[in-house]
Amino acid sequence: MASPILPEFFALLSVDLFALLSMLTCLLEEKFPKAISYIYVMGALMGFGHLWVSREFLIFFGDYMRFLYSVLYLAIALANVVAVNLYLAISKKSWTLAKAWSVVVTFPTLFISIFFVYNYGHLQGAAFPLLMLQLVLAGSVVILGTSISVILSPALLKKLRRR
Repeated sequence: MASPILPEFFALLSVDLFALLSMLTCLLEEKFPKAISYIYVMGALMGFGHLWVSREFLIFFGDYMRFLYSVLYLAIALANVVAVNLYLAISKKSWTLAKAWSVVVTFPTLFISIFFVYNYGHLQGAAFPLLMLQLVLAGSVVILGTSISVILSPALLKKLRRR
């Protein structure tokens, strides 16, 4: 059964993530170096170049090869999302902003990406069991719920540390 998702979908998702990072780092310009938002714009433009090259060599590359380099580009975009979160937490010591970033940006992008990759693999007949997808999504809901409750009630975190 052919997947309704083309492998280039992951490259488009990556371009969107780089554009999102560019806009958010521009909005938080006092926390980041000035050049970082432009670097993320270049990452998005590289994604469009990636799509153009993929279109030109569509005949030579099979679905598996297109999937691999699209998911590699997605992994690079996700690593940048996590790196920005770690930069806020460790380098700038903005713990509140880092927690908010993880709830609003990091966890949703990671889980949406995992969902689409597993869904693509499952529809292609890969060895991604549906139970694994359900466990990952259930774990993401638990982590997201815990993160939101800790952000909204910092006293809860202090109570958990005392135990």
